[in-house]
Amino acid sequence: MNVVLRIFAYLSLLLLMAQQVPPSPTVRAFGDNKFWVTVEDMVYVVGQTQDRIVVPKGFVTDFASIPKILWSTGLSPHGQYSRAAVIHDFLCWSQACTRAQADRLLVIAMKESKVSTFDDVVVYAGVSIGGEAPWLANQAESRAGLPRILPEQFLRPADPNIDWPSYRQQLFEQAIKDPSFEVNPSYCRHGDSTNVP
Repeated sequence: MNVVLRIFAYLSLLLLMAQQVPPSPTVRAFGDNKFWVTVEDMVYVVGQTQDRIVVPKGFVTDFASIPKILWSTGLSPHGQYSRAAVIHDFLCWSQACTRAQADRLLVIAMKESKVSTFDDVVVYAGVSIGGEAPWLANQAESRAGLPRILPEQFLRPADPNIDWPSYRQQLFEQAIKDPSFEVNPSYCRHGDSTNVP
């Protein structure tokens, strides 16, 4: 009987380990509290696959880009979906997947984050309808050489009151560049649907 209980406990542990959810990012705010930088890698294993999306240490995010007019409805940059939003921010910056795949990976990450169906639908509709301009802006900023992933020595600005746009300009003037991104990594294929794999 003791062996059966051990096997059951082991299988239960494996099942818990197989259920992946986006982890909470460890971040530090810039002076205006509108943008944050991750201070460690944020590793999200998609569903029950082996595919990992790694939001790198030093990535700058604004969490969910929810218009202020909607904050009174309960939606804000920091809802239950905020972990998924950081992943989506990274996907929209790196553009390693298509925009549609990035948006659907957001939905998968929201489902795994136990986001309510209402919030899930509203956030997805928002990025589907309003995401073209930010996608193109990210593309233009990246091509212009503006950084969004800070090297270790630049994670903490000397001036704690500096905002991200000002700090980013300083980094650009110092020729700080982002690392290159993998093109079409294996996790992109999971964004061909909104089902958790």
